[in-house]
Amino acid sequence: MILHAIITGDIVSSGKIKPATRQKLFEAINDLMKGLKKRWIRDYETYRGDSLQCAATSPENALRIALMIRSFLKAYTSVTPRLKAAKRKKKSPVKGYFATSFDIRLAIGIGKADFINKKKITSSDGEAFRLSGNTLDKLKQTTQRLAIKTYNKNFDQQTEPAILLLDGLIQKWTQNQAELVYYKLQNKKEDEIANLLGISQSAVNQRTKTAQWYAIEKLIKYFETTIQNWIK
Repeated sequence: MILHAIITGDIVSSGKIKPATRQKLFEAINDLMKGLKKRWIRDYETYRGDSLQCAATSPENALRIALMIRSFLKAYTSVTPRLKAAKRKKKSPVKGYFATSFDIRLAIGIGKADFINKKKITSSDGEAFRLSGNTLDKLKQTTQRLAIKTYNKNFDQQTEPAILLLDGLIQKWTQNQAELVYYKLQNKKEDEIANLLGISQSAVNQRTKTAQWYAIEKLIKYFETTIQNWIK
């Protein structure tokens, strides 16, 4: 069985964001998606200004990709973008010890695809697309902002509690914690992150702990291993 992972999302309360800030945020998201396309995603589309959809290069990467997108949003500040998709200015004057200003709902759907329109991914169809789109619609009716639905109902039932806990943890991240996780998800080492952020390695280690990265990493590895076994 050929599986596809589709991630669909929309920015939380985008209509309440000031137009100038919203424009910069949308541009930053588009830059992020372009950067991810080099390795992590095949095709993507941003639409209606506040929404996006993308196809993962491989289904096992879907959770990691979703967390990259979400951590990027939660690390973003309208004063000075703390993160850029390709290059970041060192020693940003904006401190991130406060709660994040932006967030995004993300729904991952894993299953078969009937057809994929590479020029306009939102015009594609199939099980993975429907699972992702329908799950996002349900998220809009709750306070939850991350969900996974696959063709395997047993897997969904087993992982749902962990995803709920993960989502609750993410909603409490500060900008500093989100920024740290964004780089950790790319498998960057502590000394690399320290250099990118202009902080000490001990500070990186402290943020790693407060962001609960070790628990997040365990869940990601479980997800990746499980999906890899499906593909085999």
